[in-house]
Amino acid sequence: MSSIKKNFIYNTILAVTQVVFPLIIFPYVSRILGAQGIGKVSFVESICRYLMLLAALGIPIYGVREVSKVRNNNYELNKLVSEILYIHLFATFLIIFLFSFLLYNLSIFQKDIPFYLIGLIFIFSNVFNVEWVFQGLEEFKFIAVRSILIKILINGSVFFLIKNMQDSFLYFILIVATLIINSIINFFYLFQKVQLEIAQFRNLKKHLIPLLYIFSSTAFISVYTLSDTILLGAFSSEKAVGIYTIGQKLARLPIIFIGGLSIVLIPKISNYHYKGERSSISKILQDSYEFVIILSLPIIFYLIGNADLIINVFAGKEFLNSADILKILSVLVLLIGLSNIFGLQILTPLGKDKYFTLSVFFGMIVSIILNVILIPRIDEYGAALSSVISETIVTLVTFYYSSKFFSFNNMFIFFFQNFILHYTNAFVILLCK
Repeated sequence: MSSIKKNFIYNTILAVTQVVFPLIIFPYVSRILGAQGIGKVSFVESICRYLMLLAALGIPIYGVREVSKVRNNNYELNKLVSEILYIHLFATFLIIFLFSFLLYNLSIFQKDIPFYLIGLIFIFSNVFNVEWVFQGLEEFKFIAVRSILIKILINGSVFFLIKNMQDSFLYFILIVATLIINSIINFFYLFQKVQLEIAQFRNLKKHLIPLLYIFSSTAFISVYTLSDTILLGAFSSEKAVGIYTIGQKLARLPIIFIGGLSIVLIPKISNYHYKGERSSISKILQDSYEFVIILSLPIIFYLIGNADLIINVFAGKEFLNSADILKILSVLVLLIGLSNIFGLQILTPLGKDKYFTLSVFFGMIVSIILNVILIPRIDEYGAALSSVISETIVTLVTFYYSSKFFSFNNMFIFFFQNFILHYTNAFVILLCK
């Protein structure tokens, strides 16, 4: 069995758990904490994850690409990992310092200070997660086994510890504990693969330009993916955030399967590009877009046709308005799947970071403008529409740039064949009903 297939199997197993565990936890937690409790935790977590993305400077993507190039050279690998860790640690300290200042000077944070103090630990622990090292080394078996065991531990604890609406703080602690445990295990395992050394400042400079592009991309992506929740919390209510969050998370669950393919392919395509094996890349890309189209289209039709039932089963009657959000966001499965191919599987491994940055920049601008205009008027529906339009822009622009390097004529034919097939099936099912 090829390494791609093995890694994809491990990553798929992990993706299954990332879908199954939330489906088990959501119905319980949403009923215990209610829309307001879920909204508060989601709002704080979104801000913390946004700051973590900023502090990471694009390292999770850059690190995978660069590690995959030197994974067979121990000297270069030790040097590379040490230098990137130094950069990540410095950037995280800077973010924590600035956010700590804001916590005690902005009224919007004052009522939930305990949440944000735990959030600072959340942000700091991300430095030692070093998942990018193991992805670059294609250690997907280790990643899958470790993640699944920790998820079993933490998700099992939810049922024992979360008992009433006042337990939203404890629920957030459990979310933070997941990353902390992962980071501790990862960092100890890192020493079996890499010998860390003191990095010289002059050696850090060579990483700054590519990191600047990827950091910009990461910041722009984080804005248009997290701004909907943050701006909804700022311009609307915690209940609106809770309604939107349930629909959003259920809509994004299938994306875990599709996005998992990019995680596996980035190091492989980067390595092929480093060795000049263009034909191997073309074959991988063809298999990739066929996989995305075959998987995403039936999922979209299923989510649209069964949104009310899905929300009622997994969240309860209090969240029935989330069904409309789920229907609107269902198309993200296809949009994000395709943009992952054009951006993460082509532009990033080929080192075309500038093009990828421009693509997500356009998406960010559209997202901010639409969220500011629509959320005050139609609340969570405005956030959902903004998300879909922003992702559409990103998909179109990444396609434009990636088409400079690879042809996608076969993809369009394959897409329309499958679209007609699934649309016809869906229409027949509706008639039978």
